[in-house]
Amino acid sequence: MPNLRASAPVQYFPEEPILDVHRFGLDIYANHIYLVGIDDYISHERYDEPGVEYAMASRFIKNMNVVMGQSAAPILIHMKTCGGEWVEGMAIYDMIRACPNKVTILNYTHARSMSSIIFQAADKRVMMPHSTFMFHEGEMEFSGTPKMFRSAHDEEVKALSTMLDIYATSLKRKGKMSKMRPAKIREWLMEQMDKKEDVYFSATEAVEYGFADEVFGSNGSYEWKKLLEY
Repeated sequence: MPNLRASAPVQYFPEEPILDVHRFGLDIYANHIYLVGIDDYISHERYDEPGVEYAMASRFIKNMNVVMGQSAAPILIHMKTCGGEWVEGMAIYDMIRACPNKVTILNYTHARSMSSIIFQAADKRVMMPHSTFMFHEGEMEFSGTPKMFRSAHDEEVKALSTMLDIYATSLKRKGKMSKMRPAKIREWLMEQMDKKEDVYFSATEAVEYGFADEVFGSNGSYEWKKLLEY
């Protein structure tokens, strides 16, 4: 029988950290987590982004716990997702809020729908220059009995109220609406959603209103180290 205890330690080859980023969305050495769709898939002969769903949330929660267990250093989350499921998105939101480390989210492409809510959980919210911010009431799909529909509807009403609270808290903290009462901010949010199905802001507008803290590279240089300065 071979002596397993006497065997040489496993070598960690240089290419393995790169593979970990692509396989698991985690750079353990830099404290970076990639919040992106697990896999692209083909639907109706075109590529669709998976969005926020069970697999993304499960992997993200594992990655956060791994990074939190390593040190108290700040964490940078690279977020590139179109949004998605409410319950799974709120699991991600809660994980970020509960994290004892300082957390920055750097948003690529768009923070929209569920990902615009996740974005609010960070200690620092940074938009890429050409990314956009979007909020709306969301969509509801249902199949079941009338009683089940009424229960599902009640849950959607609660979810909408929670969403408004999250946005109102952010806008109250900073931005052009910070002097308004939370109730008035909620009214404003509902008014915008009554006017448009999807309410869009540029990266700069998102900062002006308080949905984001800064636009990355707005000073003419992309200073990566400063993303983790608080």
